[in-house]
Amino acid sequence: MNDSNLLFLRTRTGVRIYKGRNDQTRKSVSALAVITVVALLFGPARISTASAEVINIGWTGEYWSTLPFRVAADKGFFEKEGLQARLVTMRTALITPALMQGDLDYTAALPSISGPALNGLPFKFLGVVSKGTGYAIVSKAEVQNVQGLKGRKFGINSFGASDDFTVYTFLSKSGMDPNRDVTLLSIGGTSARFAALAAGVVDAAAVSSPFEYKAEQSGFRILVPFKETAEYVRLSNAGLAASQEKIAKDGAQIVRALRALRAATLYIREQRAASVDLLAKTLHLNHALAEKLYPIYRDQYNPDLTVPDSVLEEYKGVASFRLKDKEKIKELPKIQVLRDWTFAEKARQ
Repeated sequence: MNDSNLLFLRTRTGVRIYKGRNDQTRKSVSALAVITVVALLFGPARISTASAEVINIGWTGEYWSTLPFRVAADKGFFEKEGLQARLVTMRTALITPALMQGDLDYTAALPSISGPALNGLPFKFLGVVSKGTGYAIVSKAEVQNVQGLKGRKFGINSFGASDDFTVYTFLSKSGMDPNRDVTLLSIGGTSARFAALAAGVVDAAAVSSPFEYKAEQSGFRILVPFKETAEYVRLSNAGLAASQEKIAKDGAQIVRALRALRAATLYIREQRAASVDLLAKTLHLNHALAEKLYPIYRDQYNPDLTVPDSVLEEYKGVASFRLKDKEKIKELPKIQVLRDWTFAEKARQ
């Protein structure tokens, strides 16, 4: 089978599912893979729990922003709603085709479908569980403040990505020209950006929280903490999104999934001790750091499940801020095409 015809999913247990685009290959490989995954993930006892619907939720990994999904799965909130959630870790580029093909029911990674949706593909945000981008800016210790970044090399994931938008917006609002005052370098994920900083390839980098504290422990400076960037850029990174086909077919299931996630966000906000333990375990933090981060993260969890359109407008910013063709910017649709809060409103009742 040609590798270009494979969809690669990795579950939390390390099980791999390969689904070919060829129909016959998909049927044979998918059936075996799904049986294997269900058996390994849930075991005989869970398979026998009557009538639970299995839902596949794609994400790019576990972060503070996705904690409501882990809580909903581990604390029984999905189960209470008659759902068995499989949290599937995969690369961002694979999420859109996986949703289109029906290999995923939902994604938790909202930025992964915002661009495609604004460019006409049939995806919508259904609920938002955490607010804020979750990025911090770290630098060499010699850089004393944001103005000290002038003339420096700055590491980002890739041009046009949400961290690029965060850096671009923050520097612009701080009186700097990100196109002239710094040299932006496309490095890759947070670990790669930190490695580039440690090797001296860049002088500063945007990192996903709580990586800024790991950087600080290695002698680097937290130049702009996550809490501060969240005040400048309000992109919501985690929530529930699906294809229009899924929305038309499974509205009742969507409400139950959102109700489970809402219960999880309330749990995190109200159960400090348990949530600190979960943060420490999920993000591999020591307990003292988890305690320090909890009140910062707590304010970002969103039991309302919706955000104002003014916040969603920033996704249009992500889609357009690197575009030089102003006519293409004008062609972007109204932000309402990006969301359907009908199910979130029902989940709050």
